[in-house]
Amino acid sequence: MMLLFGCSTKNKQELASSSKPKIPVLIDTDLGGDPDDIQSLFRLLHYSDLLEIKGIVSTPCSQIENHPWDTIPQDLLIKEWIQRIDLDFLRAKGYNDLMPEEKVLDVVKKGSQKPLPPSGNGNTEGSDFIIETSKKYSKEDPLWVLIWGSMTTLAQALHDDPSIASNIRIYSIASSNTEHDSLSRNFVYEFMKSDFPDLWWIENGILPKGKYETFRGVYQGGEQSGEWGNIAFVEKNIRGKGTARGGMFDQKPGDAFPVATWPKGTLKEGDSPSILYLISPIIGGVGDIHDPTQESWGGQFRKADQDLFPNYYIDLEASPEVCQATINKWRLAYMKDWKERWERYDK
Repeated sequence: MMLLFGCSTKNKQELASSSKPKIPVLIDTDLGGDPDDIQSLFRLLHYSDLLEIKGIVSTPCSQIENHPWDTIPQDLLIKEWIQRIDLDFLRAKGYNDLMPEEKVLDVVKKGSQKPLPPSGNGNTEGSDFIIETSKKYSKEDPLWVLIWGSMTTLAQALHDDPSIASNIRIYSIASSNTEHDSLSRNFVYEFMKSDFPDLWWIENGILPKGKYETFRGVYQGGEQSGEWGNIAFVEKNIRGKGTARGGMFDQKPGDAFPVATWPKGTLKEGDSPSILYLISPIIGGVGDIHDPTQESWGGQFRKADQDLFPNYYIDLEASPEVCQATINKWRLAYMKDWKERWERYDK
């Protein structure tokens, strides 16, 4: 692991961008429900100098009726938010390690539309794309699949082509997402149990809901004073940033940036631990993406059963507060870096 201590944050980012290939990621998101998926999409694109986005697949949002403003198909909504972020504006300002907008838009795909278990005729553009993309990778050079919703589309992909299991590493945000489509999650678990016990999988927030909830450490606890609080950070470091793309939108992205419905009005980013896990060793000098038992910005985990599943990791056997502290203990570090990313719009 490269040591970055003693460098400024800017120098860390420049060294990280130039020292090694980007980490390939595919996102499976139910963006269109709670705005926290949109918040995590912002973070994902702002870190596309470190993460190579190979796909963004829409997966079912069972809460859509609670969000009447999301009236367009999920894949189109994802594309709209990508355009609002305006990566090409940032690239033109010198941050040209960020991905071009066109390249990101091209890999947005429509996945499953309803929560349901995989079936013989249940494939979608998204599940086919997961298979196609995964086949370009291997156990030694894996594709990271980050699940920000139910596992519906990924389950369908594994059902249709089990051979991709050796080529992927999964980091899923569970809890409510598991409840929204428990049959698909259980299919993936049973697939691991009966067909591929070596499946590489971090399941963050295993059921029963509320018992562990490691992922909530990204917004609960840690340094919350002053500008680092979940409400103050948005007002002080996000609002007013960005461009309206010459009138294409009526707001800058920093002003359009949505706040969570619960906790109301906050920066939540419930899916961002999956991103933080991957960038933690690069920017923070903390952790090892190959070993989830180590401390990391994205949480610390344990093996559920070493003998049965050598690569299946779950929350620590501890209280929610202890589990969440494995993320929020690093809050000041990852929020300072997030602040600097937003400042790029004005530099």
